[in-house]
Amino acid sequence: MVNLQEGNDIRNVWKAIPYLFNFNIYVFNITNPMEVQNGATPIVKEIGPYRYKEFKEKVDLVDDVDEGTITYSNMNTWYFQKEKTLPLTGDEVVTIPHLPLWSMLLVAESDFPSPLLSVVNAGLPKIYGKLKTVFMTATVNELLFKGVLIDCSVKDFLPKILCVAIKQNSKPLQKLGNNRYLFSVLGPRNATPESSRVTVKNGVGDAYSIGKVIRVNGKSANSMWLEGDCNRFAGTDATIFPPFRRPDNNSVVAYSTDVCRSIFGTYEGDGEYRGIQGHKYVFSLGDTRKNRKDSCYCLRDDACPKKGAIDLMKCQGAPLVGTFPHFYDSDESFLRGVIGLKPIKEKHELSFLMEPVITIYFHHFSTSATPLVARKRFQFNLPLHPIRYVNVTRKIKPTLMPILWLEENLDLDGELMDFLEANLLSNLRLANGVKWTLIVLGVSLCFVGVFMHQKKKLNDRPVIRVTPSPSGSVQTNLSKSTADSREQLISPFSKGDSPFQAGVVLEPSLLKEGSGGYLSRKSGSSEDPENVSRFAGKLYERLSPPSTSPPVETISRRLQHEPQIIMSPVPSDLPPIETPLLQQRKTPPQPSAEESGVFRIRGTEESTVIPIKSTHGTAESRKSERRKAESRLSEHSEAESLPKEKQDIPH
Repeated sequence: MVNLQEGNDIRNVWKAIPYLFNFNIYVFNITNPMEVQNGATPIVKEIGPYRYKEFKEKVDLVDDVDEGTITYSNMNTWYFQKEKTLPLTGDEVVTIPHLPLWSMLLVAESDFPSPLLSVVNAGLPKIYGKLKTVFMTATVNELLFKGVLIDCSVKDFLPKILCVAIKQNSKPLQKLGNNRYLFSVLGPRNATPESSRVTVKNGVGDAYSIGKVIRVNGKSANSMWLEGDCNRFAGTDATIFPPFRRPDNNSVVAYSTDVCRSIFGTYEGDGEYRGIQGHKYVFSLGDTRKNRKDSCYCLRDDACPKKGAIDLMKCQGAPLVGTFPHFYDSDESFLRGVIGLKPIKEKHELSFLMEPVITIYFHHFSTSATPLVARKRFQFNLPLHPIRYVNVTRKIKPTLMPILWLEENLDLDGELMDFLEANLLSNLRLANGVKWTLIVLGVSLCFVGVFMHQKKKLNDRPVIRVTPSPSGSVQTNLSKSTADSREQLISPFSKGDSPFQAGVVLEPSLLKEGSGGYLSRKSGSSEDPENVSRFAGKLYERLSPPSTSPPVETISRRLQHEPQIIMSPVPSDLPPIETPLLQQRKTPPQPSAEESGVFRIRGTEESTVIPIKSTHGTAESRKSERRKAESRLSEHSEAESLPKEKQDIPH
C-alpha cells in the first residue's frame, strides 16, 4: 500500500530524496546602467549557468497518527560544481539593481504615507552614502551566497526606521552583529530549515490523498491573497503524487511555499525517457486580469499583476515579482521593457514528465506517480519605477527588471535507472507484450471463428463432384440412393478434350419464394451476360441425361430452389445456347443474403458475377413458363452433344 507511514521505504525516500538535483543559476548583467538611470530602456546580458548540486530533505518531522498527517520543514543544501561551471568562476562582476536600496524604497512606498517618503529620501545618505544611481555592482558569489553589506549601525533616527523596516520585511538577510547585515538571494537558505512548517496527509487508508497539503504554519488557508480559492491549499507538496494518474487537464496540482500558492499542470502529451512512457504536464502562472479563477492572486484590488507574474512581496518579504525565465508565457509588455531577452519554450517552461504508475527511489519501487524528468524554472524580477519624493529614482522608466533565474532539473539516471531496468521495466514490458499478444490473439480468434462458421455453412451444402471416366460412366461422391433422394441433376459433361466436373448445390435454408440468383463466369471470356445465361440454362438440360432425366417440372423447381453450379475448368469458347429456364434481368437490384440463391461457374481464373432472375412466381406463371420451356426444349431434342449444337447455332 502506498503511504508515508513512519518506518516504510517510501517514507524514507520522501523524507530525504536519495539523489541530487542539478541546480543552475543565470544572472542578468545590465550593460547600460547610467543610461537606464536617465530613462533609457535596459539592455541585459545573461551570464551562466553557475552549476550546483542540490540535496533536498525534510526535517523536524512530527506525525499525527490520529489525523493521518506529517508536519515538517524543507531544507535545501547547494554544492558548487566548479569544474562544470568553468570558464565561469563566480567572481564575475555584474551590475544589477541595488537590491537593499530598492527593498527599502519599495517597502517604504507600500507601508508609509506619501509625505513620509521625503523623510526617507533624506535618510538614505546616512546608510548608503552619496547616492548617484539605483544600481550596484557585486560579484555573482556575493549576490547569490556571500551577501552585500547593509550597515544599520548608524545612530540617526531616520536610518534606524528604514533599517527596522528592512529587517521586518526582508528574509534574505544574514545578521552579522552590531546592526550589520548581509543581503543575498540564497545565502540565508543554504543548509538551513525553512521557516514554513508544512502539514501533509500520509496516505494511510487513502492512497489518493498521499502528500496533499492541508496546512502551512498551522493555518488551513492563506490570508495574503484576495478572498476566494486562491488562499486554499490545493495539491501535493510536489515531491510525491497519487498513483494511477490519468492525462486530464489540470490533473497535476502542487502547492509551493516559494510562491505561497498552488500551481496547475496541464497535460500536453505523452513522452518517453530511457524507454519509460510518461505524461508531460506544463505549468502556468495564470492571468489575473483575464482568467476569473486567477483573479484572486492579487495583494490588493488595484495591484493585480499582469499575465504570468506573481507578486512575492508578502510571501518572500522582499519586493520581488516572479515569472518564468525571459518572461516566457508572460505579458508582452514585460518583454518590450527590456532588451536582450529571448523566451524559448523548451528552455524556459516549467514541466514534468510524469510516470503515471510507479514511484522510483533508491533500491525500491512502488505504485505512486513520480516525475521521471522535472524542469522547475523561475525568474526573480524587481519592479523599477519612479518613487515620489525620492530624487534618485525620478528618471527611471517603469520596468520589470530581471535579476536572475533558477533552474532545478531532475533526470533519473545512473544506479536508479539501472536498477529500474533490471527489476521493473523488463516485467512491465513483458506484461505489456502479453497484453497486446492477448488482444491480437482475441481479435484473430474472432476472425477465425467467423471464417469457420462461414466455411461450415458452405460445407453443409450437398455438393456432388462428378468425374467422367474413360468408359463414360459417372463417378460421384454420393450413393445413388442419396442422389436420388435429393433428386440431384448430375451428368458427365465434356467438350472435345476439355472435360470438366459439374454438380448442383441446393440450399434449403434459402428456399424462399421471390428469391433470385447469381451466375458467374470466367473473367475475360468472350461470352456476354446473355450468352452465359443461355449456357447455364442449357447446362441444366445436359445435367439430366434421358435415362435419369426428371421432368421439366423438376428442373424448373430446382431452378426455383436456388441451386449453385460448380464447374472447373470452364472452356473459354462456349457457344451461346438458348435458355428456356432463365430470364436475364437488365437492371437488377442487389439481393440480400436471405433473398439470393447462387449460380456459379468457376474456372481457374477470377470469376465475374452477373445477377439473374429466376422464373418462379405465381402458380399460373410457373405453368406458363413450363409450357414455354417444353416448347423450346423440343427445338434442341436432336442435339446429341454440345459440339454438334455449336455447329447448328450461329454466333
